[in-house]
Amino acid sequence: MFSDQQLAFVDIETTGGRATRDRITEIAVVYTEAGQQQPQLFHTLLNPGINISPFIQALTGISNQMVQQAPCFNDEIADQLAAIFKDRIFVAHNVRFDYGFIKAAFKRLGKTFNPQQLCTVKLSRQLYPEHKHHGLDKIIARHNIDMHNRHRAFADARAIYDFWQQLKHNFPADTLHQVCKTIMQRPSLPAHLNSDILKNIRDDYGVYLIYGDNDLPLYIGKSKRVKTRLLSHFSQDVHNSKEMSLSQQAKKIDVIPCSGELDALLTESAQIKQQQPILNRRLRRKKDLFSFQLSTNAHGYHTLKIVTMRHVQFSQQQHYYGLFHTKSDAHKAIKSTIHKTDLCLQTLGIEKGSSNRPCFRHQLHQCSGACVNKITADMHNLKLALALQNIKLTAWPFNHYAYVQERQKYHIFHHWVYLGSASNADELHTILNQPQGQLDRDVYQIIKQHKHRLQALDHTYVCPD
Repeated sequence: MFSDQQLAFVDIETTGGRATRDRITEIAVVYTEAGQQQPQLFHTLLNPGINISPFIQALTGISNQMVQQAPCFNDEIADQLAAIFKDRIFVAHNVRFDYGFIKAAFKRLGKTFNPQQLCTVKLSRQLYPEHKHHGLDKIIARHNIDMHNRHRAFADARAIYDFWQQLKHNFPADTLHQVCKTIMQRPSLPAHLNSDILKNIRDDYGVYLIYGDNDLPLYIGKSKRVKTRLLSHFSQDVHNSKEMSLSQQAKKIDVIPCSGELDALLTESAQIKQQQPILNRRLRRKKDLFSFQLSTNAHGYHTLKIVTMRHVQFSQQQHYYGLFHTKSDAHKAIKSTIHKTDLCLQTLGIEKGSSNRPCFRHQLHQCSGACVNKITADMHNLKLALALQNIKLTAWPFNHYAYVQERQKYHIFHHWVYLGSASNADELHTILNQPQGQLDRDVYQIIKQHKHRLQALDHTYVCPD
């Protein structure tokens, strides 16, 4: 079995939960030297160099005044810790958190820190599976561990050490040794996730949903190798604040198998819009979309008008530019584009002005003079087409429906709107006879990226059963 001399029990207090941004305010390590019975304590407050919020001060009892004269995490402290962990295993409750912060502190000094790690949350889960919760407060209460100054590093580190002493008394040495080895050899999963959770997940295309304490996902993602992607999430948590937050809160994972890359992209987009996970910033649900429609005034100059895209069908005869979530976004984007040119915002209908009177930009010599007929309509229209070519929406290249096949699944589209996926004739019939949904900017971009895979769907087409 692992001896006390092989283990060092760690706890830290910090200014927050992000190892890349927050800093350590206190660190404690309880360890045993060879030939000694009583544990040793390495303990120090640390000046984080940043403000400690009132919430953190109330939680830990560590104030800005207390750390004002404390040392920063410097080379001397790093060397002391490196010496302690030279031949010892780093043991902590939810070890990823404490290890991640200390590793980040070493990295800022240009040093490495890579001891083996053992998580006492996972240890408790394995040895006491009849209990649902394995937080430190629950363990302290269940095992009657003497505790003073909870949420101070030296008290919490000692509590973890005392928990280990009880485990040695309650379980045979061989059992405890094997459980520790198994935990340390398993893939690096967050402490609150069951280690068997990946067993039934195929390493193939899919969308994964990571849940916290409730039924709402924290994060939704996609991958062509779902199992590998999940492991990469949890192996990067010491370097990335989002991954650290995900690791700390993850309690459950669901996976939706997909037939291919397009299926995964469409499913991810739909799930994010439906469930609004807090750690996804992209692909959020929006109520409507706006675009600029091109038309021509009485003098032959093209003009731009903001239109809603709720029920628009993309024909070859009509031209639209950009997809925006608000009219304000549309105006800002078009003005930014036009300001890089000598086009006339007044002639385009973007800004108000009097007919045959020079616009404000013309007075600043920034407009070529379409407002006072100094440039022909054809030339002005050509310049506009060149300026807008990067945001011009692509016309739907089919008369009716189109599909993309992935394995045994057929994804059905109409005018850049995703209608659904069918695996047989009945499902196809249902899709083609249901009301068509709205245009979605993210889905438009997804389908456009896969435009080369689209095939026309004749109204008599039947999916093979």
